[in-house]
Amino acid sequence: MSKNNPNSSKRPRKLLVFFLILLALSLGWVIFSLVGRRSPASIVPDSWVFRARINNPVRLLDRLSEHEALPRLISDPALAPAVPVITAVQEKSILKNPLMRLALRGRAEVFMPAGIYEQTGAFAAAWDSGFLSPLLRFLPFFSRFVTFPGLYYVQAGKLSRFEYRTEGGKVIYIGSRRNLLVICNDQKIFEALISGAEDPFDSGDDEGFFERGSLNPARYDAVFLFSPSWLSGILAEQNEDIAGVLKEIVFPSFIEAGFSVSPDKLELHLSARASSGNPAFAWMLEQRSQIPNIAEMLPAASQYSTILSVGSLSQLYDAAVVFTGPSLDDSLMQADRSSGLILGMNLEELIFSWPGTEFAVIGLEGRPHPVYAIQIADERKRQEVFNRAFKTIAINENVQLNLDGMRIPRIEVPDFLQALLRRWDIRLPSPYYTVHRDFLLASESAEALLSAVRAIQRNDVLPGSQAWRYLAGQRSEASAFSLYYSLDRSLPFFLRGNTTISSILGVYRQGLARMAFDRNTIKLSLSMIPGSGQGLTPASGYPLSVGRNPHNQVYGILSNKPTENRLIMIRDGAAISINTADNTIYEMEGQRQGNTWIIPAEGFDVKSADDPCAWVVSAQGRVTLVNGNMETEAGFPLSTGLRLSAQPAAHRGLLFLSGEDGRVLTVDSKGAITHWETAFFAALRSPPSFLQRQGSQRNITSLAAVYPKSFLGEIWILDTEGRALPGWPVPVSGIAFGSPVLFAHNRQTLAAFVTQAGELTVYDEGAAVLPPFPVEIDGVFLVQPVFDGEYLWLISAGGDLFRAALNGEVLQHNIPNFSAREEGFIVTHNIDGSPAVFVTGDGNALYGYTRNFRALEGFPLPIWGQPFFGDLNGNGKTEIAGVGMDRLLYRWQFK
Repeated sequence: MSKNNPNSSKRPRKLLVFFLILLALSLGWVIFSLVGRRSPASIVPDSWVFRARINNPVRLLDRLSEHEALPRLISDPALAPAVPVITAVQEKSILKNPLMRLALRGRAEVFMPAGIYEQTGAFAAAWDSGFLSPLLRFLPFFSRFVTFPGLYYVQAGKLSRFEYRTEGGKVIYIGSRRNLLVICNDQKIFEALISGAEDPFDSGDDEGFFERGSLNPARYDAVFLFSPSWLSGILAEQNEDIAGVLKEIVFPSFIEAGFSVSPDKLELHLSARASSGNPAFAWMLEQRSQIPNIAEMLPAASQYSTILSVGSLSQLYDAAVVFTGPSLDDSLMQADRSSGLILGMNLEELIFSWPGTEFAVIGLEGRPHPVYAIQIADERKRQEVFNRAFKTIAINENVQLNLDGMRIPRIEVPDFLQALLRRWDIRLPSPYYTVHRDFLLASESAEALLSAVRAIQRNDVLPGSQAWRYLAGQRSEASAFSLYYSLDRSLPFFLRGNTTISSILGVYRQGLARMAFDRNTIKLSLSMIPGSGQGLTPASGYPLSVGRNPHNQVYGILSNKPTENRLIMIRDGAAISINTADNTIYEMEGQRQGNTWIIPAEGFDVKSADDPCAWVVSAQGRVTLVNGNMETEAGFPLSTGLRLSAQPAAHRGLLFLSGEDGRVLTVDSKGAITHWETAFFAALRSPPSFLQRQGSQRNITSLAAVYPKSFLGEIWILDTEGRALPGWPVPVSGIAFGSPVLFAHNRQTLAAFVTQAGELTVYDEGAAVLPPFPVEIDGVFLVQPVFDGEYLWLISAGGDLFRAALNGEVLQHNIPNFSAREEGFIVTHNIDGSPAVFVTGDGNALYGYTRNFRALEGFPLPIWGQPFFGDLNGNGKTEIAGVGMDRLLYRWQFK
C-alpha cells in the first residue's frame, strides 16, 4: 500500500492559481486598454483639406513593400526623406515580426487641418493601437535596445516624444495619447494633441463619416477625402486647360477617393458631386454616360488610345469656348467663311451635320501615324458632304490605292493649293479614309488604317487581351472620356508636368484612365501598372549634383575593372571625372579660361584609372592628356598655337584639332604634332567624323569626313593623314551643319549628308551618288544623320524624326512639343541587341525609339544634350547617363 504524495495534490492547485492570475492579468490588461479609449477620428478637426483612413496598415505596408515599382518610386528626390524608413523596414524585416504585425493592425487616420496646412504644410496622423495600447508607455524603454537611423527620444515630461529628423532638417514628432499613437510634423499641433488638455480643434468623434460616401471603405487599402479647392489646385498645376474647366464647376461636398495597391498594379477611384451654373457645362454633368462603342473596337496592337464620348461636336465646341475665350470663336468664324468660299458649304454642314458623339485617336504598334475614328450619326449626310467637297477644286479623292484587296481612298489637296499654303507655313494633311461599322476611320498612313480595319474585322481587339482585362477589370464600364497609354509619345496630362505627382505617376508606363458622368456625379478611375519590356531603373545615388554649370555633353571611359569606370564632362569651365563606383569627383585645375572640352582618348587600351583616358583642350589650343583621376600625363600640357574653330575629335590614339585658318592638326600620346596635308579654304565648324575599315589583320585603315562650312561648300573624304580620296571633294547645294556621316553597308563604304533645306544625299567611296539619292525631305535640318546598320535617321528642327532606307523610302514620326533649332543631338545604340535611336532637342527631354517608331519604355528622360551609353557597373546591362536642365547628373540602367 503506497502513501499519498502531498506535492501531487498541490500541482493542480498551483496550475489553477497560475491560470487564474494569468486570466486576471489579461482581463486587467483588456480593461486597462479600454478605459478612456479614443477613436482616431476623434482628433480630426471639423475643418480640414485632406483626410485619409487606413483600415489595416499592416496589409497596406505589406502590399507597398511588395510593389514592383517601389525602388523607382523612392528614387524620386521628393520622396528622399522616406528612403531611410523604407530601407530600414525592408532590411530589418520589421513587417515579418509577428508582434509588430499584430501591433500595426489598428486603424489609422491622417489629416491636414485647414488654415494651418496652407501656412505650414502641417499634417497629423493617429493610429489606434487597440489592446496593445498599454505597451505605448514602454516605448521609451524599448528604444534603448533598438536603433533606427534619424530617430531620437526626447524627454520633456508629459510632452516626451520621439523625433525623426530628416537630412533636410525637417522633424516628425511621434508620441502617444491613451490608445493612440500620434504622428505630426508641426510641434505646436503635436504637443496640443498629446498634452492631455482639450483638443486644439473643435472636433467630434465622427465614426461614420467615410461610410456615408459613395465609395465602400472596405474595398480599398485606403480611402481619402479631399477639399475641392485643395484638389483643384493640384490638378491645375498639371494642366492649364483643367484649371479653366474647374472654374466653371461647383463641388458642394468633399471629393472621395479609394486607393488599392498590388505587386504590379495601382488603382485609384474618385467620386465627386458636381454642378455648374454655365449651361455649356451643366448638360455634361447632368447626363449619364454610356459604354462607348468604339471602346470595343480598339485593335489589340494599340499602344495608346483616347476616346471622347460626351456629346456632339457643337456641344463640345460650346464648352471649349468657355475657357479658351473668344479667340476660338473668331477662328471658327474665319474658317466658316473660308469653307463657304472654297467648298460652298459652311462648317455646320461640313463637319457638324453628320458626326455622332464618339471620337477616338488610336496609335498602333510600329505605326508612326495614328488612326482617327469619328462616329457617323447620318451616313447619307456624310456621303452628300464628301461628294460635294470632292467636286470642288480644293479637294480631290484619290481611289487608286489597293492594299490587300481593299481599296483605300485618299483625301488630297491639289499641289497648287498646297504650294500656296506653304507660303504661309500651312500644311494640310492628305489622309486615307474608310467607313466601317458606323465609324469613319482616317489616317495619314494607309498601312496603319488597313491594320486597324483588319484587326477589327478579325475581332483581334484590345478588350479581349489579358493586359486590358487586368487594367480595366472583367467588364466594360461607362465612360465619357477614356485614355489608354503604354507609350511616352502619348503621355497623358498628369505625366507631362515637372511636379512631384507627375514624376511619381510617370513610373507607371502603362495605364487606363476613365471618367464618367452620372447625374451630377463625376466618377474617375485610374489603373496603372509599371509596364513590361525593357524599361529603366534609376542608379543608386542619382541624380547627382556635380557642382555649378555642368555642360550637357557626357562621355564615359570604360576600364577593365568596373570600380575604375569614369564619366567625364565639363563643369564651370573645368574638366572633371566621376568614379561611377562611389561617385567621387576628380577635377583638373587651371582650366577655367574660355571654352574647354574633354573627350575620351579613343584608341587607348585603358586598363585602370592610372592610364591615359581623356584629352582636355582649351579654345586657345592648349592640350592636356589626363588619366581617370584627372592627373596630367608626362609631356603635357602642350600649346599648339591653334585657335580652335570646332570641338576636338579623337580616333585611334590621335587627337584632331580644327583651326580658324582651315588647318587640321593631330596630336599623339607623346605630344608629337602633325599637320594634315590638306588645308581648307573655310574653317571646319564641326569635328571630322571617322570610320575604321578592317581589311586584313594587319591592314586596318581609317577615313575621315569633313565639311568646311560656306555658301559654296564642299564635303571631303580623306585618310587620317589628311590626303583626299580620288574624286573628292564634291560640291554641296546650299548651306549645311555638321560633318558627313561615314558608314559601312554590304561591304561598301558610304557617306551621307543632309543640307539645311533637307536634301539628303548618299555617296559611295568614289564620290558617286548612290541611286535613288538625292531625296528631298520636308523640314529644316541642323543635325547630320546617323546610321543604325540598316537605316539613316534624321531629326528636323521642327521635331520630325525621319527614317530613311538606302532604297530612298522615307518614313517619319512627329515628336509632340519637340524642337531642335538651337540644341539637337541624335545617336543610335543597340539595346539588348536591337537598334534604337535617341534624340534630344531644345527642351529637357531625351526620346528613345525602336526602328518602328515605338517609344522605348521609360522615355522621354529628363536630360538634354549628349548622353553616354555603356555598361558602367559591369553587370552586362547598358546604362545611360546625361545632364538635366536642373544641372544634375542622371543615370539609369536598362532592365
